[in-house]
Amino acid sequence: MASTANVLALILLLLPPITLAAGDLHGFRATLTRIHQLSPGKHSEAVRRDRHRLALLSYATATAAGKATNSSVNVQAQLENGAGAYNMNLSVGTPPIDFPVIVDTGSDLIWTQCAPCTRCFPRPTPAPVLQPARSSTFSKLPCNSSFCQSLPTSSRPRTCSNATGCAYNYTYGSGYTAGYLATETLTVGDGTFPKVAFGCSTENGVYNSSGIVGLGRGVLSLMSQLTVGRFSYCLRSDMAASGASPILFGSLAKLTDGNVQSTPLLKNPFLLRSSHYYVNLTGITVGSTELPVTGSTFGFTQTGLGGGTIVDSGTTLTYLAKDGYAMVKQAFTSQMANVTTAASGAPYDLDLCFKAKGGEVVRVPRLELRFAGGAKYDVPVQNYFAGVETDSRGRVTVACLLVLPTTDDLPISIIGNLMQMDMHVLYDLDGGMFSFAHTDCAKL
Repeated sequence: MASTANVLALILLLLPPITLAAGDLHGFRATLTRIHQLSPGKHSEAVRRDRHRLALLSYATATAAGKATNSSVNVQAQLENGAGAYNMNLSVGTPPIDFPVIVDTGSDLIWTQCAPCTRCFPRPTPAPVLQPARSSTFSKLPCNSSFCQSLPTSSRPRTCSNATGCAYNYTYGSGYTAGYLATETLTVGDGTFPKVAFGCSTENGVYNSSGIVGLGRGVLSLMSQLTVGRFSYCLRSDMAASGASPILFGSLAKLTDGNVQSTPLLKNPFLLRSSHYYVNLTGITVGSTELPVTGSTFGFTQTGLGGGTIVDSGTTLTYLAKDGYAMVKQAFTSQMANVTTAASGAPYDLDLCFKAKGGEVVRVPRLELRFAGGAKYDVPVQNYFAGVETDSRGRVTVACLLVLPTTDDLPISIIGNLMQMDMHVLYDLDGGMFSFAHTDCAKL
C-alpha cells in the first residue's frame, strides 16, 4: 500500500498550477524601455510631446474636479500623447499575447488593443491585438460591476447595456481609448495575476501605442487592483547605453542606499479623484542663491484646478508654475552673465539657452530642490542642463536649461522623468511617502 506521503505527493502533482494573488507575492519586477532617446536636435520634439502630455494632465485635473466634458477636448488620433515616456512589456490572456505598453503614473486605466479593432495603430509592427474569443480567461464586465462604476463619469455612456457590457470612452486630453471593460490574466515581469480589470480597446487614439498601464492612485490602476502598496523604478540616463531600466513592486521596491531622502505623498484636497502623486516642493537653490519661495509658489490653489507639484513618469522635461520658474530663470541668468545667451524658442523650443564656443564646457550653477520633511535633491547637471546643438565635429555649440514654465490653464508643477534620471525613486502608498536616492540603476 502506498504511504500517506506518496499519496499526498501524487495529489499535488495532479493539481493544476496555482497562480498567486498579488497579496501572496513577496514582490515582482519588470523592465522599462525609453520610447524616445533625448539627444542634441531632439529637444524640440520632446517639448512638443510634453505639450500633449500637459493637455492630458489639464484634462485629468478638470475631470477630477468635475469640470470636464467630452466636448471640451479636441480628440485627434495623430497626436503623440504619452510618447516620450517608457514602455513595459505586458502579457495578456491565456495563451498570453505580449504588448509593449506605456507606463503612466498619471492615469489609472489599464488597456490594450482588442479585436475587432476599428481604429488601431499598426506600430510596433506587427501590431499586437488581443483576440478575446481565443483566450480562456477573458470575461466581459457588466454595467453594475464596481470597476464599471469607477470609470470617470465623462468616460461612461449615458446608458449601459449588459448585452454590450461596460463600454467606455477614456480621454487623455489629446488622445483617447474606447472599448469595453473586461477581466483577464495579466503577467507583469515575473508576476502573474488573474481577473485584472482592463480596457479591451477597439478604438485607439493614442499614437504609436498598443496600450497603457496606469500606475495612479485610482481604483482601476494596477497598484489598486493588485493591492500592491509600493513600487519603485530607476531610470537609466541616455548616456548609460541602451540598457533597460528596472521597475520593482511590493517588497522588492525598497531603497538600500544610505543617503535616502523622503518626503510625504500628498493628495490635492480640492481634487479627491486625482490619480497624481503630489509632493510638497518647499524651496529651490540655484548656485549659492536660495530663491524666495513661499507656500503659495508651488502649493495648491483654491480653485481646485491647479497648483501643487507632481512626480510624473510620462513628462520628459520639468515644468514649474510661472512665478517659481521666473525666479529660477533670473537666478541662472544672473549667475551666468559671462556666458553669451542664445535665442530662445525655435528651433529648440526651450526658454533659456547659452552659446558654447568651440565646444567649451558651459559652467552651470548647481540646482537643489527641497521638499517638506527636510528632503533635499542635489540634481545632477545633466538632468537639468544639456547640449541641444552640435557642430560637424560633434562639439556642443548651444546648451539649454531643461526646465520650462507651465501653461496658464495648468498652473501645476511637474517633476519629469529626465529630472529623475539615475535616481532610485520609491512610491510608498501604504506609508504615504515618496523617497529617492542616487543609484547606479544598472546594478539594481
